[in-house]
Amino acid sequence: MRHTNSILKSGIFALCIFLSLQTKAQMSPGQLITDVRELDLNTIAYDPAHPKEGKGNTLTYADIEGTPFWNEQWAPAILYFVNGSKAKINQAKLNLYTDEIHYLSSDGSELAVDNEGVTRLVFLNKNNLTQPIASFAKLNNHVSGKGTAFYRVLNAGNYQLILLQKQLIKTSPYDPIQAKRISSFYSIKDYAMYNNGKVTSLKDVDRTSILSSIPFNANVEAWLKENKNKLKTEKEAISFLNYFNTL
Repeated sequence: MRHTNSILKSGIFALCIFLSLQTKAQMSPGQLITDVRELDLNTIAYDPAHPKEGKGNTLTYADIEGTPFWNEQWAPAILYFVNGSKAKINQAKLNLYTDEIHYLSSDGSELAVDNEGVTRLVFLNKNNLTQPIASFAKLNNHVSGKGTAFYRVLNAGNYQLILLQKQLIKTSPYDPIQAKRISSFYSIKDYAMYNNGKVTSLKDVDRTSILSSIPFNANVEAWLKENKNKLKTEKEAISFLNYFNTL
């Protein structure tokens, strides 16, 4: 991990900058994904060189092994806001420990902002800005029942597999050889099904959990058998839901 030292926590985005930006692709109330290729990618980029002043708090990861980020690599991203506007950030990362969005300022400084006012975050292929590589939606935390969190949305359609991944920190007992305790990040993952604004918790990505979260359809068994899909992995679940959503 490339450790992030003394990351400045800035305040809320200056949303007034985006009031004139209107989203061309309207999102269905029952879906979380809008294909980024439908968007006007010439939207004005948010300039991170002039964020509102924060509390001046610092966050240091130098002594923690592993990474708090969904992806350690910087990537361009589109942010969607509650007022319907959107903005493009040239280099961004999502912190799954704090749920903050990190970005690089014009002078190369790494900053982090709270996600207040943000509804969705879509990362793009840096070599092809018309190609989304990951989509996240901010939803109520169905695990804790408190607050919100970024869920990765894994497929489009009426029934969508979503993933809540959190990075937490664990500290080992004192190591006399290294003369210190070792702290490291670890992941916890909770899958759920999203349909028409409702989140249904899944015990796991398996046949029983997936089929119990969707309406019965007689064509399902034949399709699973024909495609040798055992609904045991995330990839198999996504493939099945892509089919099911066409019925």
